[in-house]
Amino acid sequence: MVRAVEITEAFTTPYPMTWEHGDESHDALVKLPDGTNLSIMFSMDYNGEGDENWQVEFWRNNSQDVTGEGDAQRIFATVLSAIQQFIEQYEPNEIQFSAQKDTDMGDRNLSRSNLYTRLVKRYAASWGYRADVSDYAGSTSYRLERIL
Repeated sequence: MVRAVEITEAFTTPYPMTWEHGDESHDALVKLPDGTNLSIMFSMDYNGEGDENWQVEFWRNNSQDVTGEGDAQRIFATVLSAIQQFIEQYEPNEIQFSAQKDTDMGDRNLSRSNLYTRLVKRYAASWGYRADVSDYAGSTSYRLERIL
């Protein structure tokens, strides 16, 4: 039980963000204390049945790699906050994202994938979504589907 409390408390202090809105995209933008930028991008796409789904990506200083620059808990708190704000405002039926497993980096990206899986399991239901996690050799894909 302590572990769940630690995860919850670790992600409670997001950085302030500003939003840019387009017709099929919404971006949460953050200037981090070290001068780098964090961009959390929501892009609309269509699934095989013609239904809207939203892809989420986040970039730190124009990179999706594990940077090792520190502050990971506040970065993830900010990403979670952006996803929650997006869900509250737009009520998307489906959200998708993925984590690459780069074998050249050892277990670093795998641990990111493990973190994503724990966070999805922790937050999806509270946001009103059912989570589908698909684990592949080179990546893990996440699909959140709104519970109607």
